[in-house]
Amino acid sequence: MARLLLARLFHAAVVGAIVATSVFLLLQFAPGDPFATALDGADVPSTVRAEWRARYGFDRPPGERFLRWAQALAHGELGYSASRHRTVAAVVADAVPRTLLLVGTALALGFAAGIGIALLQVRHHQRWPDRLLGALTLLGVALPEFLLALLAMTWLGARWRLFPVAGIGGLGDPAAWPLWERALDLLWHLALPAGVLALAVAARVARHQRAALLQVMHEDFIRTARAKGLGEWDVLRRHALPNAIGPVIALLGLALPSLVGGAVLIERIFGWPGMGLTLFDALLARDYPLVLAAVLMATLLAVVARTVTDVIADVVAPRRVRER
Repeated sequence: MARLLLARLFHAAVVGAIVATSVFLLLQFAPGDPFATALDGADVPSTVRAEWRARYGFDRPPGERFLRWAQALAHGELGYSASRHRTVAAVVADAVPRTLLLVGTALALGFAAGIGIALLQVRHHQRWPDRLLGALTLLGVALPEFLLALLAMTWLGARWRLFPVAGIGGLGDPAAWPLWERALDLLWHLALPAGVLALAVAARVARHQRAALLQVMHEDFIRTARAKGLGEWDVLRRHALPNAIGPVIALLGLALPSLVGGAVLIERIFGWPGMGLTLFDALLARDYPLVLAAVLMATLLAVVARTVTDVIADVVAPRRVRER
């Protein structure tokens, strides 16, 4: 276990360095800088533009800027966000918990729903519930997340007014509300963006879990469980599922980074103030320090998710062997 963690830490450092260097180099070829929109007007003197670019180091060669940024990053400094007029660390500290709440809720709901759908499909294998749910999960995989988001916003939000279509909280001063009311308001605003991401996750999990369950349904331990007189649901839940959960655990390590990427559009559509919306706005504003910080956070999250799933798989694998 210790060797696995050390290897993952080394892997995270290498991947983070490669991603940071690649993104930094790509941003050097992007036109303009964080002050292009505000300072490139005809009424702005050239001395003012030169002063602001010199203050934030944009008048330096790319190699020197990269070395200065890398040295600051090694000391835990992410730089200053010109578009937010705050340090990048403060912006990230506000946005990351909101994205983790959105993605974590979507993962929990999506995996629970996907496993439940797969169990129902296998229980009614080759009958109409299996075919109907299979068609729906295929549709969920095929439809883009942004299209699901727009449909949910149009029908559940704008027309039927069941959920708010944007933001993270209601009008007024939430600090004056009771804690339970603030929690309910947050969940109410979270429902649509998390639900859209959860549907996409559930469709993929259900298809993977169904295939894994069907592979173990003809094993000897399944026949033994049936011979003991156990009902079909007990056989599925207590014997088949623990031995078929491995591929879905591995899928968790791949789903989290993809969810973070999908959250960029979802947060933009629903106005959820997380890292996805922050990254989108930073790209439009050419706020390169904030863009680099957002990409590094996504990379770190992907490596951590893969490490956690590898550890869980190592813990589950011996139990699966013993049960067989």
